[in-house]
Amino acid sequence: MPVFEELYSQDSSQAFVPLSPVKPTMDDPAIVMHSSGSTAFPKPITWSHYNVILTALAPYHGEIDMTGLKVACHATPMFHAMGVFQTLWATTCGSTMAVFKPQFPTRTPTPDLMMEEVMASKSDIIYCVPSLVEAWAKNTDHVRSLKMTKGVVFGGGPLSKEVGDYLVETGVNISMLYGCTEVGMLNTFLSRPGGKDWEYFTFPASVNPHLIPQENGNVRLVILPCQYQVPAVMNHSVSGVGAYDTNDVLSPHTKKPGYWKVYGRADDQIMHSNGEKTNPGPLENILQQDPRIQTAVMFGRGRFNTGVIIEPKPEFRLDPSDSEKVSQFWKDIWPTVDRMNNYAPQHSRLFREMILIASPSKPFMYTAKNNPRRHAIINQYEAEIEAVYATMDESASADIPPPPTWTLDSARDFVRAVVKKTLERAVTDTDDLFQNGCDSLQATWIRNSLLHALRETTKINTGTIPGNFVYNRPTIDALASFVAALTSSESGDSISDSERAITAMVDMVEKYSQNFPEHIPTVSAPQSDVIFLTGTSGRLGACLLAILVALPEVSRVYAVNRKSSTPILGRQRSILEEQGYDPDVVLGTGKVVFVDTSMEGENMGLPAELYEEIRTSVTHIIHNAWPVNFNMSLTTFEPSVRSVRRLVDLALSSPHPTPARLLFVSSVAILRQIDHMKPIKEGLVEPSVAEGTGYSESKWVSEQILARALNETPLRTVAVRVGQLSGSSISGAWKIAEWLPTLVRSSVHLQCLPDTDQQTSWIPVDVAARAINDMRKSDVPNMHLGHPRPVSWSAIMGPVAKSLNLPLVPYNEWFALLEKSGEGLDADSEVEMMHQNPGLKLLDFFRDTLDATSSSIEAAGLPPLDVTEALKVAPSLDSDRLAQMSGDDSLRWVGYWQKTGFLP
Repeated sequence: MPVFEELYSQDSSQAFVPLSPVKPTMDDPAIVMHSSGSTAFPKPITWSHYNVILTALAPYHGEIDMTGLKVACHATPMFHAMGVFQTLWATTCGSTMAVFKPQFPTRTPTPDLMMEEVMASKSDIIYCVPSLVEAWAKNTDHVRSLKMTKGVVFGGGPLSKEVGDYLVETGVNISMLYGCTEVGMLNTFLSRPGGKDWEYFTFPASVNPHLIPQENGNVRLVILPCQYQVPAVMNHSVSGVGAYDTNDVLSPHTKKPGYWKVYGRADDQIMHSNGEKTNPGPLENILQQDPRIQTAVMFGRGRFNTGVIIEPKPEFRLDPSDSEKVSQFWKDIWPTVDRMNNYAPQHSRLFREMILIASPSKPFMYTAKNNPRRHAIINQYEAEIEAVYATMDESASADIPPPPTWTLDSARDFVRAVVKKTLERAVTDTDDLFQNGCDSLQATWIRNSLLHALRETTKINTGTIPGNFVYNRPTIDALASFVAALTSSESGDSISDSERAITAMVDMVEKYSQNFPEHIPTVSAPQSDVIFLTGTSGRLGACLLAILVALPEVSRVYAVNRKSSTPILGRQRSILEEQGYDPDVVLGTGKVVFVDTSMEGENMGLPAELYEEIRTSVTHIIHNAWPVNFNMSLTTFEPSVRSVRRLVDLALSSPHPTPARLLFVSSVAILRQIDHMKPIKEGLVEPSVAEGTGYSESKWVSEQILARALNETPLRTVAVRVGQLSGSSISGAWKIAEWLPTLVRSSVHLQCLPDTDQQTSWIPVDVAARAINDMRKSDVPNMHLGHPRPVSWSAIMGPVAKSLNLPLVPYNEWFALLEKSGEGLDADSEVEMMHQNPGLKLLDFFRDTLDATSSSIEAAGLPPLDVTEALKVAPSLDSDRLAQMSGDDSLRWVGYWQKTGFLP
């Protein structure tokens, strides 16, 4: 292969001798390129002549005519796909490539130099990497020059949203070139300017995408071959057809179906030890906007929390062993870190102590596109990362000295200081920490600080202290009392935790059952039903929404959800489609009104006009929304309990002849402490039955408040205790994070499925929604919702075992294999193992289930339910409408899990 010096030799005596002509076939190799190498070492990618021809024709499927346009290619590496694209398109479109004058050594394409060349060549379009665009955005002269072109096309990495938005606002046309070496162009070629939607793209007709659903409505992109595109590499199959899995995760546009933006790479996602994921790309981009930071690489795989390695820009580089300079650097960049933390999910936020500064003696490694080689950098700094995690417990409270003696007052002062440092703001001694922004990461930090102080100053064996004590005592006063009691030889507290919990439950019922408002009717009965439905962005709520809007007697449904950074419309469409409903049909009825509110404050946090509209029109309230967290205490669930009382008041304030009916979606978790295994009757239970978790206790309290309102006012209430909801009978969708999908995925890894002689009364989520609709007009105050005709575990799981070619083994044998599979793993291998074998994350749950394998209870330790009253009022549960669960149902679930890529 001739090199540059041979082709452009200045010595005429060394003229290049042309190679012999060849006649290749379409399948012969034409070009060998290499992958980017940002996540692994570059790999050779061979394009055939057929691949070359198809790629050369990509502009024919675009929206802009390239003929006669000058394209600035000064900074596109010609040995990468981005550079090869331009060479091919020049031959098929008649465009002109503007490049640097050939010379050796080559000129470095700095931002200033390239802009000079762009202007000198009068280029119409600029192709470049994002770092150049971000550099130009800082220079007003360069921005004016960019506005004189038809547009800037970036590729090879993400462009900072802040920079992109700024340029668009100033009149610069921004476009993305999205593709990969293994396939070619993937987005519509040179689409028309997208304005504020510059981050989004569409797929042209020449691309055959297969979209695998992921979390939060995202998808993973797989490319199937078609007439106009054939991947050069096949690493996946779809229904037996070879395909290329890009590993790219895309997010849908919330208002424009068919528009997508790149969320990140599946192999870049940082999976933490608690199952949460961090998408590092957007967070690193924010950090890199700081004028002192050249590159940021986040880490935390297999750990509870994230950290970051920062390579300062050359003029700010320092010795990381110089603690004074490091401390000053932390202080200088902290406003940027704080901005990133405000953007990041709670579990992805950074603490100051988790920021590492790169050493000048260990510079970062970069790809040819100037992207950091993430995994290589993390491996390079493995020792430093291990050290920062090893010292995390110490640094958590190193600058807050523990008191010389522990008293209630000194403990309170110390806890107060730790909480203020962790939350970065003061709260009162009686404020619930979790209602004031404390998340699981900060709770762990507070826990570590308190345990570290106890280890330093006492002989207490902190290993025996429950790991969830911050959740169970979520105020400064409660934590101070707990610490003081630990350090006192005689705490004088003879009240058990169980008795204390029951007292708190009863007290909360009393607190929210006082002074119910009087119902004063002022208008005649309405002609149609108007529903106030909470929690429609969940799977049960989505099914309820679809069922209700289809009823002719329902004229409007207020779809009520908590505020989120993600617009509700996109989330609602995604969950409806997942459950097997057509979102265009459901949302196109004109009956749905979206309401975002926390239901806190005056008028439940709603504008006065909207609240009045709801108050005077609603006929039925279905309260389905409830946070699911089995670590939180009853105190932390108090806002949810308070919302129940607010809904009681809303119903009683109705001007209709009767108050709006109120149905509360409760849970069989209330029955967690039942002391017998006979089918449990539908009715109220003692608080001792529900005691144990804040979730079950808060549901019990809410049931009691409704019972009091039922007895003391004209309000008609219904509490429905929902049992195990299975996958949709329409689509088979069953959320992969739940215990049964997790069990099946681990069983594939363990090569066997567990067997038990227990029964299951699981009910499809859409059937449960139909039954709840039947119950909303009932006068029965308490009902159970489960399948009225249980079937054996083997009737459900036998077909699954056969489908996956797995043997059924006794449950205790299966659990022993699961437990053994998690032994002796380091952090990285543990995370990889949890991806293949997620049952390790639910090991305690499966262990408890092993202790509850009596045939007198149901699978997973659920109590058997009496559904007599439910059968009387819910035709959806009749035997002529609802068949027993069978292999058809379980195979539908398996099909969904395979479709999403959760099962192989």
